[in-house]
Amino acid sequence: MTTPDEPLPAAPRVVLDTNVLVGGAYAEGSASRRLIQACLNGELTAVLSPALRREYEQVLRQAVRVRGFDGALRQLLDEAEVVEPERTPRVVPDDPEDDKLVAVAVAGRAVALVTNDRHLLALDPYGPVRIVRPAEFVRLWRMS
Repeated sequence: MTTPDEPLPAAPRVVLDTNVLVGGAYAEGSASRRLIQACLNGELTAVLSPALRREYEQVLRQAVRVRGFDGALRQLLDEAEVVEPERTPRVVPDDPEDDKLVAVAVAGRAVALVTNDRHLLALDPYGPVRIVRPAEFVRLWRMS
């Protein structure tokens, strides 16, 4: 597992929860927006599954009404690396829908699952995957 003091590999792999995308759309200077921009700039590699992509598309269609930024989110989805987890273990007792995020992070060899969801945050770490808030990811790995 990569620790905060070790350098991250080139373009570390991350899974961004839907709430990070929505937050980034509305808060221009936020850590969520910085993570999205880092993915678009190739500093991070966003990882998702077909099921997670469907969730992103559904939620973003309903929740994101920011002119101009919807194109950035579409680009993020188009450029993300797609993985298909072999299985989805039951790991989030209070919210089984979140199990797919953990499965994608593990299957995609992500260094982190970035979320604001307390059910997921309670699992940190899950094996080699850190589960952290956007600001914590930025702080731990000193993103500039």
